[in-house]
Amino acid sequence: MRLTLWLVLLCGSCVYLFSKESFRTWTSTNGENSIVARLVEFKGEKVQIEYLDKKIIDVSLSKFSKADQEYVRKVYGRSLFLVPKPFEGKENGAAIVTSITGDVFVVIQNFDRYSDKDPDPRPVIVGESIGPGSTLIIDNDSRADLLLTNGTLAHLQENTRVVLNSLYQKKFRGSKLKANELEKEVSPSRTFLNLEQGELVVEVRKLNKESSFLIKTPLSHAGIRGTQFKLSAKASSSELAVLEGKVDFLDTKQDTQSVQSGQKSISMPNETAKLESLSVQEQNEINQLVSETRQAAASVDLNRLANTVNGYSEEPIYRVKTALNMEMIWCPPGAFRTTGSFGRKPHPIILTKGFYLGKFEVTQAEYEKVMGSNPSEIKGDRLPVLNTSFDQSLEFCEKLNKRERFRRGWEFILPTLAEREYACRAGTTTNYYWGNSFDPKLANGQGSDIEQVIKVGSYPPNAWGFYDMHGNVHERVYENSGCEYKEGVLQIDPEQFRGRFPYNADVGGAWNYNMGSSSHTNGGNTRGPHLGFRVILRQID
Repeated sequence: MRLTLWLVLLCGSCVYLFSKESFRTWTSTNGENSIVARLVEFKGEKVQIEYLDKKIIDVSLSKFSKADQEYVRKVYGRSLFLVPKPFEGKENGAAIVTSITGDVFVVIQNFDRYSDKDPDPRPVIVGESIGPGSTLIIDNDSRADLLLTNGTLAHLQENTRVVLNSLYQKKFRGSKLKANELEKEVSPSRTFLNLEQGELVVEVRKLNKESSFLIKTPLSHAGIRGTQFKLSAKASSSELAVLEGKVDFLDTKQDTQSVQSGQKSISMPNETAKLESLSVQEQNEINQLVSETRQAAASVDLNRLANTVNGYSEEPIYRVKTALNMEMIWCPPGAFRTTGSFGRKPHPIILTKGFYLGKFEVTQAEYEKVMGSNPSEIKGDRLPVLNTSFDQSLEFCEKLNKRERFRRGWEFILPTLAEREYACRAGTTTNYYWGNSFDPKLANGQGSDIEQVIKVGSYPPNAWGFYDMHGNVHERVYENSGCEYKEGVLQIDPEQFRGRFPYNADVGGAWNYNMGSSSHTNGGNTRGPHLGFRVILRQID
C-alpha cells in the first residue's frame, strides 16, 4: 500500500490562499452587522477579504464572530498543504548539483511543446543546474547533494527518487557571498518537491513571508523558521526526524501533529503517527550529513544563484523586430556531454547562463533586410543565406546590435561550439537528436536525395523547437577557448575566441556532405553554397 502524505514549510506569519475560497456571510462579534465576502489572505491578526464588487480590504480578525475566526483558522490549516502557485512574474529557480557519489541520473522534463518523446535518464554532471519538472534518481550505494537557488541544502541518500515539481523564485541581485553562509533565503520562493522513495536530509533557510516549501512524501511539515530534518519514504511507512525547528505534518488519517527539535514521528497506513525521541546517534547522523552538504556547496556564491534564477525565468521566445520578426528560443542553464568532434575527446560541459538562439538559420530575406544585399547564388527568401564569409556573418550581428535595442549588456553574436551543441542536443545523448543513425526523413544531407539547399524549417524541429540543427547548411560558430579537450575533463562556460578567424568552425552538416558525422571543421574566412549561420543573443557582462 502506497502512502500519499505531505510535508510543508511556510513562513507562518502570512499565508496567501492559493485556491480561492467561496463567498460567504461574515458576522461581527456582536452579531449586529454582516457582509458578504471571501477570504483572500491570512495575516496573523488580520485577514484580507474581497467583496462581491472586487474591492479588497484588511480587517482585524478580532472584529468577527468566534465562528468566523474558527473558519479562518481551518482555512489556514488547509492552506499549508496546497500546491504552490507561481508568482505574478512566473519566475523560476532551480537546483544545483554540488556533489555526487556513485551513479546518479536525471530526467530533464521537456520545457517545450515540440517533442512527443519522453526524455531518457542521463548521468548527472556535478555543477549543473536542474530545472523544475526534472527527476533525480539515486542508485544503490550512491548519494547526491543539492543547493536550491533559495539557499536550501538537500542531501539525497541511496535508492532515492525525487521530482522537482515546482521551484518558483523571484529574481534577486547576486553577490560574492557564499550560498552556504546564508541565514535566510535570498528572495521569496515557493518550492514543491515529490520524494517518491528513499531518504532526504534538508536544511531550509528562514523563509520570506511570501514563501512556501512543500514536499509530497509520506509526511507533512510546516516550519516557521529555518530547520534541519531527515525525511524517509518507504512503501509501508514514513519517518520524519527533526534536528532543529518545529514541525507540523499531516498523516495518513489527515491528523496534524507537532514535532519539536530532537523528536521523530513515524507514520503507518491508517494509523495516527507515533511521536518518539530522537536518539543522540540519529541527531549526530543528521548533523553530519548537513555539514557535508554545506561543504559541498562551499564554492557556490550568490552570483551563480542569481544567474540560475535569471536563466530559468526568461520568456521562451524573443522576436527580433528588425529582421522580419525573426524568432529566437531561450535555452536555460544546463549541461551536456560532447560526443567528441574535430579529433577531440568527449567531455562534460556546463553552461551557467541561458541564451537565446535563432529558431532557424538566418534566411536570405533577413540578411538582406539588415545588410542591404544578398550574396547567395541560389535565391529564395526562405532559403538560408549562402556564400557569406565569416567576417560578413559577424558584420550582420554587429549591424543587428545597432538596430535592435535590447537590454544593456546583451548582444547578438555567433554562438560558441558548446552553445550550439547544447541547443542541438536538446537533452539527448545520441549522435543526432533523434538517435545514433542518420535519417534522411529528418534532415537534408547526402542520402536525402534532394541534392540542394531547401527552405528553412522543412523538417521537424528538435525537442527544444530548433530547426535544421542537422543538415541543410553548415553553420558558423566560434571555437571555444581555454579548453583542454581531454576526455572527461569538465569545462564550465567555455568562452569564445575573440579573434575573427581561424578560430571558428562550421558545424551541423550540409545538403552536399556525408551525414555520417554531423560536425565539420573549416576554420577561416571561406565562402560556399553549403555555408550559413544562425545568431545567438547572449548576456556579455
